Amino acid sequence: MYDTSGLVLRVETVINNPEEFRVRKKVSRKGKCQTEWVAMPKGVAYLFRYREVSLQANGRYLEALAVVGDPTQAKRDLDRLTTPKKDAAGRGCSGFNPLARHDAELFQSLMAGEHCLRGFNNRDIRARLASTVHLRTCGYDPTKESAKVSRTFRRFHAHGLIAKIPRTRRWRVTLYGRRVMGTSLYLRDHHFPKAYSRIAA
Repeated sequence: MYDTSGLVLRVETVINNPEEFRVRKKVSRKGKCQTEWVAMPKGVAYLFRYREVSLQANGRYLEALAVVGDPTQAKRDLDRLTTPKKDAAGRGCSGFNPLARHDAELFQSLMAGEHCLRGFNNRDIRARLASTVHLRTCGYDPTKESAKVSRTFRRFHAHGLIAKIPRTRRWRVTLYGRRVMGTSLYLRDHHFPKAYSRIAA
């Protein structure tokens, strides 16, 4: 993101590894020609897909920025965040505490900037939570860690904070999720300490 001549704010996406994305094209499978979603190769023939992916990434980035200065809707959403929900299978999922360190670490791991472009998967979040208390009880067992992060995804999904990216094993933060988790982190890291210091003085 940069400013052009002090007049126009420009947001651009640079794709260095197109193979990380998918494009729908005709391929040969067992002697038959069929259309599938495959890894996107480099080449001018796929500029249309580069454009689609970049526009989607830019859109999510700008939507996230749009709510930073206006917490009105996010304040209403805090009630939704703290209320227990049920997932698609009817299993209960507890609410979140926007001031608790435990939940703030989860919010920060999902809201990391590198996830804006391609989303995130189980391995990505395990790597970000490796040094936190969330995975400490798993005894460095990858299977247990993966299962615990999957349960975390189920909880976030039940609350509408994340959504599955179609035809992948990756997830993305929803617009509601960015709004409410961003507000929660701001409340914990900025507003609460300032208000506390002012009242304590």
